[in-house]
Amino acid sequence: MLKRLSSHLPYFSAVARNLSFSHAATELSVSQPSISYQIKCLEDKLGFQLFVRGQGSKVELTNKGNKLFQEYAILERNFNQVVLDTQVNQHRTALAITAPVDFGVKLLAPMLSTLETNKLIINLDLADQMVELKKSEFDFSIRIHTNESGLEYLPLMTTKNLLVCSRDYALVNLLSKFDDITESHRIVVRSAVKSNTWEKLFVKHGKSFHQHKNMQVINNSFGIYQAIIANTGVGVLPEYFIDSSNDEGLHIFDENMSETPYYLAYQPSFLANKWATSIKDKIINNYKTMKSEL
Repeated sequence: MLKRLSSHLPYFSAVARNLSFSHAATELSVSQPSISYQIKCLEDKLGFQLFVRGQGSKVELTNKGNKLFQEYAILERNFNQVVLDTQVNQHRTALAITAPVDFGVKLLAPMLSTLETNKLIINLDLADQMVELKKSEFDFSIRIHTNESGLEYLPLMTTKNLLVCSRDYALVNLLSKFDDITESHRIVVRSAVKSNTWEKLFVKHGKSFHQHKNMQVINNSFGIYQAIIANTGVGVLPEYFIDSSNDEGLHIFDENMSETPYYLAYQPSFLANKWATSIKDKIINNYKTMKSEL
């Protein structure tokens, strides 16, 4: 079956990625009628429609077309990686990883050079918006959820969240424990509408998160950290934000906080499994080293 279809599949893949016949033609340096002819031949051989033509140049994949594209994308990605790994003159393998900003900056970026010992180059895309990995150009995604089907999820680690403020803020406001926090104390949050960590913390102490009106909203841990060291108030940070360089300037509340699990997501294949294990080992070793320096 694959032999009968193989000549048409690159054209199908280009249209599916671009969702446009004209853009696919530009990508492959062929005419648009050539693209249309190849798709028509493929649909005739398969016996079902791959695309729904919309207004203008826009097209959408049918359900069957989407399933075929997902499988072909895995096949194409794995084949390309095998070629890279087996070429005589190929000395390095480049992998693309998307990860949350906080995790990427604090844990991934510092260990990139150690991965080069395994002949790996990691290209990072750091964003808090989760991408649909199967439709992206990324090889791996670090995430806290496992809700995208068809992926392998390798558990990486579980990190603690810490309730912190600056030592100066704690001294001036006589804060030592959570129960000391009153309406006069500002809490620095990612969202004033929904925060599982803060809500659980308030409930545990018989209080209501939403009734605390003295809030500062900053939707990024780096911003929260900067606000904390500037004596703005009390915030929640992942434990990997605390190290020997800043520990003495922070007051860490003695609170049993929720933990955040991280997974390395990828489309299953032999090579992906191989690289995933290597990447996991490097991340965990780097994390252990960082914690040992506290």
